Formats: sequence, structure tokens, C-alpha cells
Amino acid sequence: MPHAFSLVRDLLDELVSLVNSEQSFSDIHLEQDMPMMIKTPRGWRQAGAEPVTLEDMVPVLGAIDEDWKNRIADRAIDRPFALTDYRLRCNVYRSAGGARVTVSIRRLPRHPIPLAQTGLPPHVRVMVEATRGVIMVTGPTGSGKSTTIASMLDHINATRSAHIVTIEEPIEYQLQRKQSIISHKEVPTDTATFSSGLREALRQKPDVLMVGEIRDSDTAETVLHAGESGHLVLATMHTNSAVGALSRLLAFFPAEQRDQRAAGLARSLVGVIFQSLVPSEQGDAVVLAHEILFNHNQQLARFIADPDKVHQIEDVLRRREDTMSRSLNDVLAQLVAQKTVAARDAMRAAYNRLELHDMLGGMR
Repeated sequence: MPHAFSLVRDLLDELVSLVNSEQSFSDIHLEQDMPMMIKTPRGWRQAGAEPVTLEDMVPVLGAIDEDWKNRIADRAIDRPFALTDYRLRCNVYRSAGGARVTVSIRRLPRHPIPLAQTGLPPHVRVMVEATRGVIMVTGPTGSGKSTTIASMLDHINATRSAHIVTIEEPIEYQLQRKQSIISHKEVPTDTATFSSGLREALRQKPDVLMVGEIRDSDTAETVLHAGESGHLVLATMHTNSAVGALSRLLAFFPAEQRDQRAAGLARSLVGVIFQSLVPSEQGDAVVLAHEILFNHNQQLARFIADPDKVHQIEDVLRRREDTMSRSLNDVLAQLVAQKTVAARDAMRAAYNRLELHDMLGGMR
């Protein structure tokens, strides 16, 4: 009686082909016994009809971490994975009460893209050329914060003789030395936490510090201290506006300390970049929409120094008192006018939708 043979699926080869393809997507979702999914500019869609079995996933899991089976028994695995022209950020975890293994993969360029190609305005270089102070890059998950930070750091790397120290979880981009010395520190491998890594880095003669995320009061306090003591600090946060980043940073501190911390932030802040990725009008790519606050000449310091006046910065943006700072709605309205993005997608990206609706109505 003839033996029945089943073809073994080469999922790793499928991933290589998918990642290297010209399809526009940011993430891949592999879930045991479910079809593979990819996140396109207009949302998640299926990539292949056949469910992915655990047997299919084993070579991929082994490539991410040889000891994956034991490690995910306690917690999720967060690992970078270099693959041809891209760098993948992989998160492996159990779901469905431990019955399924799931892999979440973020696709990133292997090397930082030039600052001029990020979609940010040319004058953002004013921030990057500062030698001290704090720059915050903020936005929702998946808005390209890591890509922007890497582009800024690589611009510094190419134009300045400096010591750059990054503290990340995991390391997103491996910068290659150009004019600067680069030290990458990974949490928890090279340092226990962001705050401890930052404190350690201050004793390592840094000129530029990058903090993967401000998550607690210790990190927030050390970021402000470093910015005021002669270092340039780049840090990310998850907020829904540039002004919201200032409020959230100050909210890490007790009420009795807030005035003092606000004064320190007013002195040290260089600027804030809030960003969101919006589908292009054709839906085949993403477009960077941004909101930027510049404080390199202390033009917003009087509002930042008083926690009760921070919200007034939104009125400053509306009045366009500073020609370099821009509100998100101004940028979204411009993108719609240029037919770069559709009005419905701009509305979804806006945090002040009523205002944008009125702005778009006035353009018709």
C-alpha cells in the first residue's frame, strides 16, 4: 500500500519572500492554527489561505530564540531578528489560555532612513543640531517613532563627533560608527531598566542619550536632569498629541513637585514631535502626519513653566505665532488639499476632529 506524503511548509522562506516583497505593510501576525495576517495601510488582511500550524512555526521560533519553548513559559519573548534588507522586531507569546503560540512581527528598515526622507519638514534639523536639552518623539504604537529617532541619531552620527548612548527594549537599529561613537544598551540584558540605564550612561561620558521610552517618574526625572546638565536627550512616549506629551511628562511627578519640574522642562525642552501614519489616498502606502512644537529659542517656555498654562500652547499653534511649530490639523488639512490623503482618513487621524471638519469644510 503506498505511503501518503505531506509537503512540509517552509514558513521561514515564506516570511523572507513576504518581507522582501514590495507590498506595503508594517506588521505580520502569526497565530497557531490561523492564517497569516499582515497590517496594510488600510488595516489587517489575510496573507495566504492555509492556517499556520505549530510545526510550521518551529523553524521561525528557533531562529528568533533557540530556547523559545522554555522562555515563553514565564513571559513573552521580545527579540530583534535581522533578515536580509530588513530588521524584524519579534514578540513571541502564548494566547488562548496557553493553548496557542503567537508571533507579532514589526518590519523595519535594516538601516535608518535619511532624515530628509522621513516626511518631517526640513527645519526639524534645528532640533537635531542642538547640543543640549530634551527632544521628545511621541505618538501611538506603530506611528514610526523608532524610525524617526533612528534617523535623527544617524544624522548626528554623520555630522558630529559625539558619544551616542541608546537605551532600548529591544535595540531597534544597530547604528554603524561614522563620526560618532555608538554605545547600544538593551533592557534588561545590558541594564535592568530604562532609568538605571540612563543613570549609568551619565557616568559614561555621553554627549547624546536616547531613551526608548519614558515609562516612570525615575526615568522622567533623569531625562530632565540630563537635558539640563549639558546632554542632548531624545526620548519617546505614547501620547495622542504634542501638548499631551508635556502634560503626561509632568504628571509623572507628585503635585508638590510639578511647578519645579515644569520650570526645568521649560528650560531644557528643545521640541516635541508628535506623529501619526495615515493611509495615502490610493491606500497603497502610508504618509507621515506630524505636529511639532519648537522651543529651541524658549518661545514656548512661559507656557511650559506653568502647568496650568500648558494647554494654551494649542491656541499658540492655532494662531501660528511660531512659523516653525505646526498643529496636526494644519498638516492634515494640507495633505487633504494636496490630495495626498483622503479626508476620511485625515479625520480618523485627528484628535480634534470637530476643528478639522470645519477646516476641511472651509476648503471646499
